Amino acid sequence: MYLPAALTILSALTATAFAEQSAVHPVQPLQHAVSEQKHDHDHEHDQQHEHDDETDMVALGAHVHGHAVLTLVLEGNEMQLAFQSAAQSIVGFEHKPGTTEQQQEVTAAIEVFNQAQWFSFNTDANCELVMAEASTDLTELQANKGHADFYANYQLLCQRPARLNELQLTIFSLLPTLEHMDIQWIINGQQGASQAALSSSTIRFQ
Repeated sequence: MYLPAALTILSALTATAFAEQSAVHPVQPLQHAVSEQKHDHDHEHDQQHEHDDETDMVALGAHVHGHAVLTLVLEGNEMQLAFQSAAQSIVGFEHKPGTTEQQQEVTAAIEVFNQAQWFSFNTDANCELVMAEASTDLTELQANKGHADFYANYQLLCQRPARLNELQLTIFSLLPTLEHMDIQWIINGQQGASQAALSSSTIRFQ
């Protein structure tokens, strides 16, 4: 369950933190980005991906190859993370697995996300993982319609949340086709945004 208080705060905020980056990779408010990654996204996902033209790729979480979205909400010592990326950037295809090898690739990718070892925080914040849940449209019937995404949601508890100031990402070395990631966060009421890539995989919150 996502943190309602933090998301209520976010609904009153503007998206100015991503103003310059949105000219290239447009984004939408964090609250909407998080809600789109819940597992009841089926109907909206069908409508979003009916067309192949680039006008469909105007919002955070839209289907863009080589691109991922990570949202973070910390309230008190409770943290929620939500990840979304095109399946092409994860396993190299976007149709329902048609061979044993492709099915193994999907299973392995979900396991990687469930292990949650592709990200970490500065150690003095003492954040521990309490829940990880990954999924993909590739296992659903509409996977044969041409587009599919991967999703991963995490819950963590931080024993010293006031010391949280850094996020390290190793996902780019695991997924060479993933070029960049848009990141938005709310840390106890303070909002920020950044973009990460292989050459800039450490995000500082302060």
